[in-house]
Amino acid sequence: MSGEQEYGRPRRPKLDTVSYINGLPLDETVAAQQTKEYVAYYQKNINNEESTDDNIEPPEYPPMLSAAHAALSSIYHEFASLACEEIPSQQVETLIRICCRYSIISKRIILSSMISYWTFLSTHRFGSHVAQTVLRCVAADVEVNLDDFDDGQDNEGKMVIEDSYGALLKGESGGGGEAVVSISQSLSKLLLQSIEELKLYATDLAAHVCGSHVLRTSLCILSGVEFIDAFAPPGSTVNKQGDVLSEWDTGALAATRRGKLKDKKKKKKKRFNATADSEDKNKTPQEVTVMKEMKMVSELQSDSSFYDRAESLMDEFVSIISLKGDNNDGTVQPPGELQQQTCHPSAGPLLIQILRLLSYRDYQSKNGSKSSISSEKKEIVADRRLVILPQEPRYSAGSQAESLVHRLLCWDSSITTNNTTEGEEGATAKQLYAGDIIYGLSGEPRGSILLEAIFRCCSDSFHDELCTVGGFYNEASLRDYIKHGVSNFVVQTLLTTVRSKEQASRMAKCLCGIIEDASILSAREAIILPPRSKEDRGDATAVEESKVMKRKSPRMGVVWRAVEMCATKGSSQDQEQILSALTRGFATINGVASANDNTTDEPKSDEKKRKKRSKTKGVAATDCIPLLLGLTPGSYGGEGDNSRLTIDASGARTLYHILQFKERLRKDWVKSVLNIYTTDDLVKIANDGLGSRW
Repeated sequence: MSGEQEYGRPRRPKLDTVSYINGLPLDETVAAQQTKEYVAYYQKNINNEESTDDNIEPPEYPPMLSAAHAALSSIYHEFASLACEEIPSQQVETLIRICCRYSIISKRIILSSMISYWTFLSTHRFGSHVAQTVLRCVAADVEVNLDDFDDGQDNEGKMVIEDSYGALLKGESGGGGEAVVSISQSLSKLLLQSIEELKLYATDLAAHVCGSHVLRTSLCILSGVEFIDAFAPPGSTVNKQGDVLSEWDTGALAATRRGKLKDKKKKKKKRFNATADSEDKNKTPQEVTVMKEMKMVSELQSDSSFYDRAESLMDEFVSIISLKGDNNDGTVQPPGELQQQTCHPSAGPLLIQILRLLSYRDYQSKNGSKSSISSEKKEIVADRRLVILPQEPRYSAGSQAESLVHRLLCWDSSITTNNTTEGEEGATAKQLYAGDIIYGLSGEPRGSILLEAIFRCCSDSFHDELCTVGGFYNEASLRDYIKHGVSNFVVQTLLTTVRSKEQASRMAKCLCGIIEDASILSAREAIILPPRSKEDRGDATAVEESKVMKRKSPRMGVVWRAVEMCATKGSSQDQEQILSALTRGFATINGVASANDNTTDEPKSDEKKRKKRSKTKGVAATDCIPLLLGLTPGSYGGEGDNSRLTIDASGARTLYHILQFKERLRKDWVKSVLNIYTTDDLVKIANDGLGSRW
């Protein structure tokens, strides 16, 4: 990477300025409350609403906001310098959020103070946090623009702005003419100029641990799109007091402050759960995001030239980051630096975001009206418990997103893939590099996420070709994917994004043999213990540990996704085949368990095992359900013993989708659930987040 001296490092801040900014009692919550009271009072007067108390004095202009404007004016020439210091940078971020929330002029002041320092700040540990906060808050719409707020009297907001920034706007400060000229420019020009500073070093920033995050924020602004939580709880825009919260208090804007210090609290030690699934141990939940149109400030919305320049600048960034300049003739190049970037810890997530943004842009341009977009999304209802994800916008053939995918996979678009099962090996051979790249990406932690994004965003025809070239329609190679600790998640994504019944049938055919041999099944014995005293709890836990059936490398997530695929896209024949394979697989587990009780020294060949499985009769639904759910007593502080049940998550989701099968196939399973468990057990199951879904 180039030396930091090329990036234009700001001077160290003065000690007096550092002491000044550190001593400011800035509080965004207090500023929001003061502004709310101020605006509410004068809006009532303007609307001629009668006040309940005539003796109430009119509130003064929010003191916290007035102090923030004065502070921003004081540190204007050392803004970039303070952004590189640990404690001052946190104060600067609070200052940015307060000013940008209620003033449009302050947005221009902040952008102007960072001109020529963007590249260095993007590579700095603390400066990159400030840079992200500035970009997002400047582009966001103000909650209330107090610069021009009509208070029915002297327009205090305008007076505060003139007192704070008058010298800067008139060019009377000691900063020189260059800074004054930049402040006089429009907000859109200042914002685009700031992002253009990053373009020269975009290749280096893409692989930088801090710079890549600033690039991701910049590309979101150029696309007018933000990423939000896919499973945002309902009613999140209202607090406990019933007050409506703005976007600054909740959602993506509430998380724009990057450098906030976290309180150091001692973490409570979690009690070890002997029945925990091996797949769920030591795992943090991965954040699932969806794209939403960003609500921008009115000055950007009304400037048509901003959108035109932003779109062209977005294309330039994509060309630079994806190294398109190295291949202008359109020929397929062998794997090189771009393929290495897909597995880079910083460049990999950036490429994934670029693909999603390009897919969203192409999807919007093809579908046109928002009504058509919203109507299609209603087909899938997102559910956090069941991990049902909303549908990702998909790009069309010939789009810029497709061109990016072809370069990432070294895909030769001139070759028509043979979609028949017999032609899979031949199709893989025709694509000189794509098959090996797909196989390599699927086993890499970051590359696999990119491959999952491609499966979600690609067109229907390319999805089928991707399965063929990657060998996902071949049982032997599919088994290798599933056994791997990383690539099995790619298989799960593939199953959830299957596009047609034909695809579902081909995948179900390959999965039946893998499920039947029970290599990916995880079975648990149901343990319903009677209420016990605290003294006996330790011994009972030991009993639970001894009774749990532990299996090596289970892949119940693949089984659950396979059943979900058959429920949503598969035919009744596919559903019947998967159910038969599942019951045979659990019968195989029981057979292995009984064989272990009567151990013999006679080795069994794979051929004998295969013949034995083919003759094995599947277990009944009454025997299969307890193995799927693995109900165990839950231990919750403050509740009575055995008051709840712990359910295996993957097994519960599998059962949920089985209950969505055709009536003739699910009938026995519904009866078995009601016959196996007592009323008390069903009540406890209903108290579980997954069990209540049935």
